[in-house]
Amino acid sequence: MNRQPQVTEQTRAHLMQAFWELYLEKPIDKITIREITDRAGYNRATFYLHYRDVYDLFEQLENGILTQIGKLVNDRLLTEETLDFSNHMGFIVQLAERFNGFMPRLLASDPSFAARLKAIITPLLDHFIIPAGTLTPDEQDILREFYATGLLSAITAWMSLRERMPIDQFVALIVRTLAPGADSGDAPAQ
Repeated sequence: MNRQPQVTEQTRAHLMQAFWELYLEKPIDKITIREITDRAGYNRATFYLHYRDVYDLFEQLENGILTQIGKLVNDRLLTEETLDFSNHMGFIVQLAERFNGFMPRLLASDPSFAARLKAIITPLLDHFIIPAGTLTPDEQDILREFYATGLLSAITAWMSLRERMPIDQFVALIVRTLAPGADSGDAPAQ
């Protein structure tokens, strides 16, 4: 028996927002369902209609973010034939910016989130950045880790700035540094 989908999504969003506010204040193991429901303005029964426990809510929050990033990578970025580093980087950063309040905390406090996010962006690296056939598998793994970790760390640092530079300036800085000549849409020299 599904209530009105709009009301259900709004309820879920309120519960997630209340959880998130608490998560920014303290570790997940110190957050109670009562705190979430009190903050969101619902009762415990409403919480249990949507989530098993606090960890289920957290997992669904993470999965929602990762699903959207994966969709962008698979449906948009991997379908292109050539690398437009500036454009691709811009898409990734815009998506990270959409989850601005979540990303730095999730990347810093949940190693499994960072690992799953790296797994999502790895196909981009394999498709556009890491030369096929010229490197050993170990060398490819090292470069994959270098690019993925560097990109996620740069995005986290940018999102944590008190006075954040505009997104296009941030993307230009990264592109200019990692892929000289890529502003025009060319792949980095290998």
